[in-house]
Amino acid sequence: MSLLSERSLSKEDKSNIITLGAIAKEEKLKDKSVVNATIGMLYDEDGKLFTFKSVDKALNLLTGDEKYAYASTPGSPKFHEALKKWVFRDDYELFKDNSCVMATPGGSGALSNTFANYANVNDKILLPNYMWGNYKQVAYENNQSFATYNLFDKNGNFDIEDLRNKMIELKKIQKRVLVVVNDPCQNPTGYIMKDSEWDKLIDVINELSADGTPIILLHDMAYLDYDHRGFIATRNNIKKYLKLNKSALVVMAFSGSKTFALYGVRVGAQIAVSKDKEVLNDFSRANKFSSRSKWSNTTNLGMSLITKIIEDKELKLEFERELEESRKTLALRAKTFLDEAKKVNLTTLPFECGFFITIPANNPEAAYEYLVKKKIHIIPMGNVLRVTISAISVNECKMLPKLIKEAIDSTNK
Repeated sequence: MSLLSERSLSKEDKSNIITLGAIAKEEKLKDKSVVNATIGMLYDEDGKLFTFKSVDKALNLLTGDEKYAYASTPGSPKFHEALKKWVFRDDYELFKDNSCVMATPGGSGALSNTFANYANVNDKILLPNYMWGNYKQVAYENNQSFATYNLFDKNGNFDIEDLRNKMIELKKIQKRVLVVVNDPCQNPTGYIMKDSEWDKLIDVINELSADGTPIILLHDMAYLDYDHRGFIATRNNIKKYLKLNKSALVVMAFSGSKTFALYGVRVGAQIAVSKDKEVLNDFSRANKFSSRSKWSNTTNLGMSLITKIIEDKELKLEFERELEESRKTLALRAKTFLDEAKKVNLTTLPFECGFFITIPANNPEAAYEYLVKKKIHIIPMGNVLRVTISAISVNECKMLPKLIKEAIDSTNK
């Protein structure tokens, strides 16, 4: 007999990333020759977790209160302003009064709050068909389900037509749409939307919200600062938000855990953008309530670290230099992997940059098992295999494509 509530009887964590990652980590401890390309964290070429020296310096400058005291539920005004300056950068003045920040435990907290407050019970959240699997669990936990749009069209471009059609379908049924776009460095593909694709997305949202229908764009920007194009290019599309109708809202899910390599500290934020003060007031009120009920407040340590780095001119410059080096490391690993993949005719999904490269496979589970026997751990997801290049060395990136190709070919027989 189970004592769970009826709805909780079916709860099971079906995201295998953490589980398979734990297995890979355990095997790596036993045998250093094991290749662990599972978990989305950045490691250096020696296999050690990458940390920013500037972040360590900032940590040593914090007072006891800044590290250990309770924070307010929304986060401090200093954190809010620092984060706006970081995300909006040169366009800070344009957005400072047209945006609102809510501190959350990582990008996951931002997703949870946004699903809870901008989609009704039993609504479907619109997700890309290649996605971070936890989106589905967040929807279920909030008494919602999901539909998917095709991320790519037949030419490997962002499939804006399919997205529009799926939004129209949901609009008819639900009278509102919450759509998730993960850009740049999309997880798991590493795709970056072109400026023209962002223009089309804004046009579609305005078209469908013109009659007053609420259209919510949840812009998951967890990998914003690992885009090889740098700070200016990654923020160009943010300015396009200001073209949206009043019945449309953008909520950005920012991950300080990713940007600042503070994975275990769990710090992030929702950042809403709207020219309507009532919309921003509603955002603040509802999400403060949700945050208080779920986690009470976000880690003061994480918020204080981020604030200190952004506000201190020297620390900020040092951090930005380190961040640029980490981007170069990722770019080199990606180029190495893709060059080798081309040599062995290993097909990958469209990739530009980021932590992951994704490979179509007819039998990913079997390919995974084949590779484990070769001491290689990657993630099988639906009909693809995800390789975490952020976690492996350049030499491992050079070696993997041939073995993955062998695994796919062997398990397709």
